[in-house]
Amino acid sequence: FGSRVLANLHFALPPPDPPWNMARGSKASSCCGKQARATTPTCIVRPMRPHTERGEGLGSNSQVCELPPWRPLGRETSSWSSGSVGCDCNMNLQLGTNSSPSCPLENQRKRAIPVSFRAAVLAVSFASRISQASASNSLSTDQHSRVVGQQRSFLEVIHSLSGRLSQTETTTSTREKVAQLMDLLEPGQPLAHFSDFAKEYGDANYCRRLVTKYQDDMQKCSYQLKQALIWREQHKELLTTRRCTQAGDYRVLGADLAGRPVLYMCMKNQLSSMGRAIDHLIVCMLQSIDNMPAGVESATHIWDLHGMMIYLNLNPSPLIQILKMAEGYFAERMQELIIVDMPRMATFLKDAAWPVVPEKTRNKIKFMTPEQAKQNMQILFAPETSLRIAACMDQNRDQKLSLEDRQRTWMRVDKHGELVPAFL
Repeated sequence: FGSRVLANLHFALPPPDPPWNMARGSKASSCCGKQARATTPTCIVRPMRPHTERGEGLGSNSQVCELPPWRPLGRETSSWSSGSVGCDCNMNLQLGTNSSPSCPLENQRKRAIPVSFRAAVLAVSFASRISQASASNSLSTDQHSRVVGQQRSFLEVIHSLSGRLSQTETTTSTREKVAQLMDLLEPGQPLAHFSDFAKEYGDANYCRRLVTKYQDDMQKCSYQLKQALIWREQHKELLTTRRCTQAGDYRVLGADLAGRPVLYMCMKNQLSSMGRAIDHLIVCMLQSIDNMPAGVESATHIWDLHGMMIYLNLNPSPLIQILKMAEGYFAERMQELIIVDMPRMATFLKDAAWPVVPEKTRNKIKFMTPEQAKQNMQILFAPETSLRIAACMDQNRDQKLSLEDRQRTWMRVDKHGELVPAFL
């Protein structure tokens, strides 16, 4: 009963005026402003209004048109209606009766059904109050405004509940896909032959990140899961011992306002070629994951290219390898990558790697000047983190300081939020 009342309440609210009104055999203005002829509709279409035939407000004798309001549909959409209005703007105005199994009216009513008993009770209560208020022809302006405000507030509540229901359905669908990926690791399945150490990484959290990253493309998710397990077995020693050769000053320097770790490096402090620096980068990524609080799964990276030594970065292959790790093993671990002060000579590296970077990842990469980066940090990062990174950027641009002087100041933030020596 509450569902029916809510549905009637939904359709009783005045929608925007449709651009046409059609009766049998009449001509109507199409959505592109041209005249189009109706093809013998079997019903009379009129705008839905909360009025009776006498133009009064809603009451016991109210009659609301049972036809859905007009809606533009593409030509490829199959017609459920008894007639259509064609025009030259590649759109069809479809209309029909509620007797069709796929009638939009029924779909709209289904979307308007309350998602809980409490919503149904609210629907009945509001419908009763609005009906009583509308039945009186002597409503004052304040009373009328109050009734309209109640209608809008109530609909906002219902839309919120509907959004929660949609989110619940999406969560259920994601769980099913995550379960499908995890089933691939079970005995007799395609990925069952991997070691326990490798399969340990294929938990629900990682599978969920894959589903999120690849937008429910299960084929890509399965492929990336397999590649991640292979990569994990190949790097078992590095992942367990975290021992690597220091290749620069890459380290965690704090967190943003959402608690996501922030990593910083400056290419002026690069100590080896990019190919030899990959292990160092992996260890820093693992340290940032250690620093992530509950509910946080990504980190922000700042690559300061000031003082970049081109002769150490002539080969773009290591950069592409790093990007592949970000798409596979470290899927959805990057919140944002800020590249600061990129020299013109380094554009060839971007041009070489950019074609293999997915669009979703490209949107996370931002190029900034030092001033823009500092302003961005003041807005998005914790104050102490912003000041710490700004001090590092200024230090790396101080010509009076040698590499040894800078190395003595290199610290990082550990999982307890304390500053510790970056490299022992």
